[in-house]
Amino acid sequence: MRDQYKAIIFDWDGTLVDTCGLILDAHNHVREAMGHKKWTSEEFTGQASKSAREYYPLMYKERVDEAMNILKQYVRDNHLKSLEPMEYAREALNAIQLPMAIVSNKTHEFLQVEIDHLGWRDYFQSAIGAGHAEKDKPHPAPLLMALGQMQDDLTPQDILYIGDTETDLMTAQNAGCDVALVQSDRPRPDLVAQYTPTFIWDDLRSINEALL
Repeated sequence: MRDQYKAIIFDWDGTLVDTCGLILDAHNHVREAMGHKKWTSEEFTGQASKSAREYYPLMYKERVDEAMNILKQYVRDNHLKSLEPMEYAREALNAIQLPMAIVSNKTHEFLQVEIDHLGWRDYFQSAIGAGHAEKDKPHPAPLLMALGQMQDDLTPQDILYIGDTETDLMTAQNAGCDVALVQSDRPRPDLVAQYTPTFIWDDLRSINEALL
């Protein structure tokens, strides 16, 4: 892998940090406030291919601004309380001797705060969150923006994108880059069959093995 790629780009939630419970809690906080039934984790998974910026207007219609404000306030109040690196994340970041970046569907403002909270700013040449590019994942715009901020001559074919959801697989497919699927919560043979990721890893330890 060291000779195959010029840069590595990571997803954030569920890939480098464990915040999946917070995300579901945040959206359910909004749903309660807006008079909707709470999502189960399975129901929430069905929304994971879009960012809130994309599906909130469809869900809350003329109240979308109110809903987004409630969401942002909940995340602002709670997102650092349970923020923890995924297992082997620090080891993986220390092992990679290539330029790195983050492309996430977490609101750009909160992504920056979380990177600084963990003291990880020096690892990344770029960090793009939701709302910062023209469109959010799975559109390739934020990934292409990250490439431009890292190095002028980087192309999607030069990088490996590492993520844990269908959104990440779709993003890589749309951008035309290789992708590693990290199955940290459970095996996803359905996604493997549909998207044929370049690498399939159970956790981030596999990065060290791929660098050998």
